Amino acid sequence: MRKALLFFTSFFSLYATPQQVDFYTSSAQKSGDIISSDSEVLVFSDEYFISANKAKYNDKTKDIELFGNVNVLRGEKEKINSCYAKVNLNSNEADFENFFFANNDMEVWFQSGQSSLDDKFFTGKNSSVSSCNVENPDWQIKFSSADLNRDTQFLNVYNAKFYVKNVPIFYLPYFGFSVDTSRQTGLLIPKIELNSNDGFYYEQPIYIAAYDSWDLELDPQYRSSRGLGSYTTFRIVDSMYSNAEFNTGYFREQNAYFKKEQLKNKQHFGFEFKYLRTNLIKDFFSNNFQEGLWIDGIYLNDVDYLNLGRRDYRDLTSLATSKFNYFLADENNYYAMYSKYYIDTSVANNKNTLQEYPSFQYHRFLDGIFNNYIQYSFDANFHRYYREIGTYANYMDFDLPLTYHMGIFDDFLHFKFSESLHYSIAHYANRPQYQKDKEYRFENSHTFYLYTDLSKPYSYFYHSLHFGAEYFLTGAKSGEITEDFLKTNTSPQDFKLKAVQYFYNNKGEKKFKHRLNVNYDIDITSWDKLNNLVEYYLSQNITLSNEAEYSYIQRRFVKVLSGIDIDFNRFNLNFSHAYKYDSDLSVRQNGVISQAPKYSFIGTQANYSYNANFNFFSGIWFDTNRANINSWELGYTFQRKCWNYSLMYRERIDPQLTSAGIKAKNKSGVYFVFNLYPIGGVKYDFALEENENAVNSL
Repeated sequence: MRKALLFFTSFFSLYATPQQVDFYTSSAQKSGDIISSDSEVLVFSDEYFISANKAKYNDKTKDIELFGNVNVLRGEKEKINSCYAKVNLNSNEADFENFFFANNDMEVWFQSGQSSLDDKFFTGKNSSVSSCNVENPDWQIKFSSADLNRDTQFLNVYNAKFYVKNVPIFYLPYFGFSVDTSRQTGLLIPKIELNSNDGFYYEQPIYIAAYDSWDLELDPQYRSSRGLGSYTTFRIVDSMYSNAEFNTGYFREQNAYFKKEQLKNKQHFGFEFKYLRTNLIKDFFSNNFQEGLWIDGIYLNDVDYLNLGRRDYRDLTSLATSKFNYFLADENNYYAMYSKYYIDTSVANNKNTLQEYPSFQYHRFLDGIFNNYIQYSFDANFHRYYREIGTYANYMDFDLPLTYHMGIFDDFLHFKFSESLHYSIAHYANRPQYQKDKEYRFENSHTFYLYTDLSKPYSYFYHSLHFGAEYFLTGAKSGEITEDFLKTNTSPQDFKLKAVQYFYNNKGEKKFKHRLNVNYDIDITSWDKLNNLVEYYLSQNITLSNEAEYSYIQRRFVKVLSGIDIDFNRFNLNFSHAYKYDSDLSVRQNGVISQAPKYSFIGTQANYSYNANFNFFSGIWFDTNRANINSWELGYTFQRKCWNYSLMYRERIDPQLTSAGIKAKNKSGVYFVFNLYPIGGVKYDFALEENENAVNSL
């Protein structure tokens, strides 16, 4: 007898909302309140899609029992497979045997002999969990019982055994972790290190994320040979236009370490505050205004507050700088206010340190007059410099450049003439009596620029060229600003040749770039500097570049930057060389100018992806000026879907500024990082050797 499709409906209450449940089967029998089917059953509701080999449904209790290959889809994210399931359609509660559960958000799966499920919790017995492949997982955790809070997505497991493949590795009576990748309150990965300077070093970050708008991180640390302390970071988004960050820290040295290292302070402390806002008062004006407020403040008693923190601090300057920046601008005008406050950690007190607060700026963007024949911009600045000991001043300067532009020979040539006016005035305080309390300076300059822009397509490439000649001439001068902290470099009268050219292939891909600038100093009737930049795109994967600056006056190259970038699908290599001769940093001691410092570094980094799992990397950075290796590293990363690890050997020399002066810390060791997704991981730093030496002057 041919079987007909049977359809029937019922209603039930889910979260106090009546919803419809539809059952589909090819045959069914009803006995009282029980409806049963021994053929394949499909069940539809707003919450579920269920399929099973056979089923029973109690219309009175709204319990449905499913047998055989039971598959349940709950919403868009949850998937369940079982050999037996009992689901109450009123309460959303369910019991399963030989249960398998997966959730797209959690990216982990659960297997359980017996389990139950409701709107809030999942519980299981004789279970296992992993994020690896279901068949033959790389790792899994087997446990006697567990419960998962479906709201917080935090899993508690009891009598847990960790397996790698089929080999048990360790046992824990209790183990808990979040299967949610969003922010959660809890412990972060600790930092553990053993070295000769600090002894045993342990830092345990504690992360608190009670609300979406803010979080808090506490970083207590212990150094067995040095002392203990704690650092704190608080971050908040207080509006859709602004966010802030507050950092503070405290560390107390042990007496033995304090005396041995002859440190300046036994206690190191400080705090930092950062605030960014992009909408403060601009809503009171038209919609075309832009606005920005940036506060970056810091106070510390010495630089060891920074060195002992978790952040990787490598700034060798002794000045800790606090900044306040604010601007308001529309398409024509720019208004700004700035402040800078410095703490010089290299001196006993800060009274002689020159501060900059407040500063004001007005800038008029480029505009035109006389039907745009003349273009101009305007800039006005006020600076207040202050210190308790020594000369300080109020300083104002004004700049007004005027530019005339015209095309010649049907725009084959372009001519541009600029006239710039500059005026500055300084009012001094606390100056020696024999020096003036007020100084001013006026000067103007003239710039003549003749240039052309040419382009031409060829059979196999496209070429564009910009070529120009610029003549800069100083004009009238009156007055002088004599204080060093107010002096500005005056541009010499010079003649400059400029050329920039590009070559493109037929596909429109850039193949070659060349830029050349040559300066002739008219004041000393000599060539000044030559700057040459070359970039050659050998292919889409290989780029060669070189930038060199030659000083005719010093008769030497003062800057050379070279690089090779190779990037293929599985292999990439970067090789670079940087050289700089910084004559501006020459130091005058006892009337004699010391030799300018030279910087010369060679660095290379290589990365090779052997396959989808193995990635090898290496790098070396060499200081050619001191003829030593600054750092080098060699290692590899093994990556699987559910876990990864990295093993690396590294040696490095880190210059660090401490209370006792600048030291070079030489550190070598093996670094191992292991991570199980989404549980987390561990990082071990096996410091093989560590020593410190004073850094000699450059």
